[in-house]
Amino acid sequence: MNQPFYEFTVQNEATRFIFESAGKQSIQKIVLLMDTSEPNLFQLSLADILDDGSFDFLNISNNGDFEKVMATVAQIIMVFFKQNPEAVVAFTGSTPQRTRLYRIVLVRELHQISNRFLVKGLTDDGFVDFEPDKDYAGFVIYRKKY
Repeated sequence: MNQPFYEFTVQNEATRFIFESAGKQSIQKIVLLMDTSEPNLFQLSLADILDDGSFDFLNISNNGDFEKVMATVAQIIMVFFKQNPEAVVAFTGSTPQRTRLYRIVLVRELHQISNRFLVKGLTDDGFVDFEPDKDYAGFVIYRKKY
């Protein structure tokens, strides 16, 4: 993504990233890359940080800066892969609408990332090669091996 993004803080050996969404209001955001029971598989989650320090994974803030937030998440994924080159990052939206938005972003950016990354979509048959016009329940992205 060659779009403006928010500066972010890297924590916990590049598995926790914090930034401020500065759209209509100021919202603290967190991106977590959580280890799973599968080797090298990390689940990416994006949430708002609430005043009490807890995370809200379902809030729809409509803060007017979706593109900048997505560009920030893309930058975070790049930093994560620099630290974890063998990792596979899985993600899905907290709602079907969010999953669709993520697919739209992937379609738009696929030409830029396809030389370095592979993207697969989750279907009833498991993970399959990503195709722009298909619906998926989730996605995985990983670095190409050279």
